[in-house]
Amino acid sequence: MAGLDLIVIDPTGLHARPAARFVQVASRFASRIALRHNEREVDAKSLIALLGLTLRPGSRINLSADGADAAEAMAALEVELAPFVQPVPTPDPGVDPGIEHPAVRPAVAGLDQ
Repeated sequence: MAGLDLIVIDPTGLHARPAARFVQVASRFASRIALRHNEREVDAKSLIALLGLTLRPGSRINLSADGADAAEAMAALEVELAPFVQPVPTPDPGVDPGIEHPAVRPAVAGLDQ
């Protein structure tokens, strides 16, 4: 099952009008398409279910699709959601979040350190 982690960035959240357009696009595909927020997963082809998630700015969601046209569905839905969400940033694998890195100070011309 293909999946995509996103954060809602629109100041009004994912409200009725964009949610309705999203459901229209999702309904064009045969694949099972789901949207997960916290512990709730809903059918992305149901406007009532989608609105029931109450997606506000800062909400983290996972969009997934499973079926013959899953890749095509994910691409179309990602485009549809683009104005309202952004991908969840992935941590840099070369940086250990538990280690505090010293601040880098720029060298000042004429001063020896």
